[in-house]
Amino acid sequence: MGTKVLITGEPGVGKTTVIKNLVQKLGERAIGFWTEEVRDKKTNKRVGFRIVTTEGKSKRFASKTFTSKNLVGSYGVNVKYFEELALPILQKAIDQARRDRRKVIVIDEIGKMELFSRPFRELVREIFYDDALNVVATIPIRDVHKLVSQIRRLPGVVHIHLTKDNREFMPDEILKLF
Repeated sequence: MGTKVLITGEPGVGKTTVIKNLVQKLGERAIGFWTEEVRDKKTNKRVGFRIVTTEGKSKRFASKTFTSKNLVGSYGVNVKYFEELALPILQKAIDQARRDRRKVIVIDEIGKMELFSRPFRELVREIFYDDALNVVATIPIRDVHKLVSQIRRLPGVVHIHLTKDNREFMPDEILKLF
């Protein structure tokens, strides 16, 4: 029986930091991706987001300078750029995790920007509805999409509400679940 862990919390509380820390602790067992802010080198203001895979590939997929019909706030989302990295790593993660029960699929995050991708939504659904797979994922505090609300309500899912008070020890606590 696979373990499913959902991490939520207010924006900026440290969900991605916890995921990166967990990936480091899991080592070879972790496969998937996280998203991180891209900041302007001069002003240090956030100008976009990039996806980073556990294999070390990265690509900016959301930017204030991208022209896109898919907008989140002032960020244009290039769904194709996101899919170029997210879809292959998640497919690989599913295949490996079905062969090796110790693998943990990492998805940071199942949020508005990422959910513009239909194939991504389908892979997330496949992962969460497969009882054999281990997954740790981050979701927004609000149900930004019906998929988020569906996986949030799945039986057996471990919910972690990240706060400034618990974020330091949370990676070790999550590690114990796997």
